[in-house]
Amino acid sequence: MTPRKPILNSKQHDAVRDWWRSLQPIEKNAKPPPDWLLGLGRADRAHLRRCACLDELLSQRAALLLAKMLIARNGDLWVLPDNETTYRRLAWVAGVLAMVKEDLRDGCTLTWHLGRSADADRPVMNEQRFQRLERTRDIDDLFIQWRRAVRLADGKADVAQLADDLLTWQIELDAPSQRPNAVRFHWAYDYYLTTRDQATADKPSTDKESDQ
Repeated sequence: MTPRKPILNSKQHDAVRDWWRSLQPIEKNAKPPPDWLLGLGRADRAHLRRCACLDELLSQRAALLLAKMLIARNGDLWVLPDNETTYRRLAWVAGVLAMVKEDLRDGCTLTWHLGRSADADRPVMNEQRFQRLERTRDIDDLFIQWRRAVRLADGKADVAQLADDLLTWQIELDAPSQRPNAVRFHWAYDYYLTTRDQATADKPSTDKESDQ
């Protein structure tokens, strides 16, 4: 299946990765962060992780800085107007990204990893919990579940992909009549189909028949 077209551009994805790295422990010989990230560090990550609601997130410099810089890199796209709604959406995103411990940079959705088998029989996230996540419409509840999903994945995710997915999810949630539920569909696809299943499903029918 064709991957979902991202709503953030490549410069915005790079900014998300730079922002996330600025919150991590400093690595030896690591390249210094861009000037706009100077001053951010592990303390800011800890503050974000302790935030339990939107008001708390919007009081964090790190969350506001992420929103400001993504808006500045918006170009001619409509997706991130410079208004309060955008800051709210990106504050939720910042609060979830702060839970990520390792940026996998693999271009996969979070549920691609959560649907893999923890052992021979069970996925990392059980189906009941995943279906609850897919059905939830309340953003406060979604925030809790998104964070829980990151923890279930051992804190490993592609941070740019996750940011793009969570932002799109909120946009679709706010305007269901204007946009399809693209993110939830792709998360379900990646959760329920293993890598082998996906490859088989994507093969032309003639190839499938010839394999029989």
